Amino acid sequence: MDLLHLEHFLAVVDEGTFTRAAERVNRTQPAISQSVRRLEEEVGAPLFARDVHDVTLTEAGRLLAESARRLLALRDNALREVSELRTLKAGRLTIAAHESAAVYLLPGPLRHYLQKFPNIRVGIHRSRLAEIPRQVMDREVDVGFVKDEPAFHELHWVDVHSDEMILVASPEHPVAKRQKVQLRDLGAERFVIHHGCNATTDRILQLFEQHGTRCRVVAELWSFENVKSFVREEVGLAIVPGITVRRELADGALVRVALPELAMPRRTLMVYRDQGYLSESATELIKLVRSFNWEQEPVGKTPDAIPAAPPRRAPAPTKRPSTTRRAH
Repeated sequence: MDLLHLEHFLAVVDEGTFTRAAERVNRTQPAISQSVRRLEEEVGAPLFARDVHDVTLTEAGRLLAESARRLLALRDNALREVSELRTLKAGRLTIAAHESAAVYLLPGPLRHYLQKFPNIRVGIHRSRLAEIPRQVMDREVDVGFVKDEPAFHELHWVDVHSDEMILVASPEHPVAKRQKVQLRDLGAERFVIHHGCNATTDRILQLFEQHGTRCRVVAELWSFENVKSFVREEVGLAIVPGITVRRELADGALVRVALPELAMPRRTLMVYRDQGYLSESATELIKLVRSFNWEQEPVGKTPDAIPAAPPRRAPAPTKRPSTTRRAH
């Protein structure tokens, strides 16, 4: 059923004459009459009683008028919602990220993003690093934040943040009071680690082995907040990403201990689909993150305004080409 014919039909219903209806919709009177005739042919019944001077609806006309108003309202609502998506007055943005990015890196740019686009609903999924590129590939999320270049050539990636692993201690810990610390001096010290960062932990353990000493792990914990709490209580030392302890270092709750042998840079990459559809909400986030300066962000409380969802269990990744696309 042609919605234009329904519009012309309702114009006649509302205006009471074909002439005024034609003026309302900027058409000629014969064009309106023809629209109504075609509509009557389609429904198989007269819509107006033409045996009187006034335009009077038939029973079929009354029924169709009610349905026509609902149909046109649905059309107008759909067009409005699509327009709001395109102008970022509504919409969704989904992000997958590893813990340090989700908890410590993203709240800054997302605060700016939501100030500019307050009606966008943002969802952050804390995902396993190995799963994030596949989630972006399969459009489960719009954008992902990872540590290494993705293996899928359909994905574009760009470096957005550089960090380093650092040794931290409680201000009251004996190691924090020493003038000089070397890795071989730490064999007797207790360490707490994040059990979800297997690759990083393996690198730390290998570093200790290379220097002929051991890393004495006394606790394996489930979050960086948990790790920091144990360090503050002098359960042990920890080697963590610098961004996770910015606040604690600034307010003196933790102390960075210089360790010359610890040279472990840490990157965060933003990945997104380089081909096909990319939503306006995702496009704007990518533009913002690419130009964002984390060093100028104030050091405050641990961000909690945009909580991350728990890790998502995903099916095994589909086998795809293993070529890497580098950022331009």
